Amino acid sequence: MMKKVLFAMMVAGQLLAQQAVAADKLTVGLIAVTEKEDVRKRWQPLIDDLSKATGQEVQVVISPNYAEIVDGLKANTIQMAWLSNKVALDAVESGKATVFARMVKADGSKGYQSVLITQTGSALKSTDQMFKEPGVYQFAYGDSGSTSGYLVPEYYLFSKNKVEPAKLFKKVIQGDHASNLKAVLSKTVDVATYNTESLDMLKKEAPADFNRIRVIWTSPQIPNDPLLYRKDLPQGTKNKLEDFFTNYGKGKNAAAQKDTLKKILNLSGFQRSNDAQLKPIADLTLFSILRTNMNDTKLSPQEKQKRFDEVSARFGKLSAILESSRLN
Repeated sequence: MMKKVLFAMMVAGQLLAQQAVAADKLTVGLIAVTEKEDVRKRWQPLIDDLSKATGQEVQVVISPNYAEIVDGLKANTIQMAWLSNKVALDAVESGKATVFARMVKADGSKGYQSVLITQTGSALKSTDQMFKEPGVYQFAYGDSGSTSGYLVPEYYLFSKNKVEPAKLFKKVIQGDHASNLKAVLSKTVDVATYNTESLDMLKKEAPADFNRIRVIWTSPQIPNDPLLYRKDLPQGTKNKLEDFFTNYGKGKNAAAQKDTLKKILNLSGFQRSNDAQLKPIADLTLFSILRTNMNDTKLSPQEKQKRFDEVSARFGKLSAILESSRLN
């Protein structure tokens, strides 16, 4: 009997030790808007500073697959993440994570824009021309989890003009911003989605490539991307994360930190935020889903109505969550 008790105590002790070690680690998920190693290089000084500020070992997961970062947040293999607004909705809706900050640009702006790009020498010079010539051009869309690469052009450019990309273009491929740029520069496609953040970076770091790009469409402003953490993190860890990010670039090491922020995405810092910043994106997502449902010829009227009711109920609950965050 005594051996069983001692064994149970030993197992419990090991579990507590493992939990203590886990508590000393923090894994941050980053979306790869450029090559993974490029993202790592840009963020590493901030990650090192975060480790010092929290007293925790900070590991990084970088992926061009937005869903991989969200799944990590849900499964607790990632505790904090930088995400696009669209996929942040999924993390918030799961109940596992919440927005605590958002990026602020060097010019003070709190948003960015989606764009359509072509090569400067392309015969395609406007979206009107694109709409009038179906079946002529090849198009690179963004990842379906991308706000600027997919959701915003899907609504503001295609839905509002009652156009289906699959029917408009000779060929449609999907990728991330980096692959879209490469596809345009290599003339693999005629036109692709991109965003003003990446354009600003390209202009400074690869001016020769920037000069080969023409913008033929610009969207309304999109809220800057959010930072999220898991809801079940200890309150002390949450406080440290909030204080670190909202004060980054303002302390005694301000000069070095400002340089790091500029290299990440031409940022001036981070501002406190909450789930309410995702409300406009939730509205666009709802519209996109309902539009796809309405245009699905494989569904009967009854099936369409059922899906309409299910999606409306789902986004009604999500909207209530986001609005309550605004009030808190």
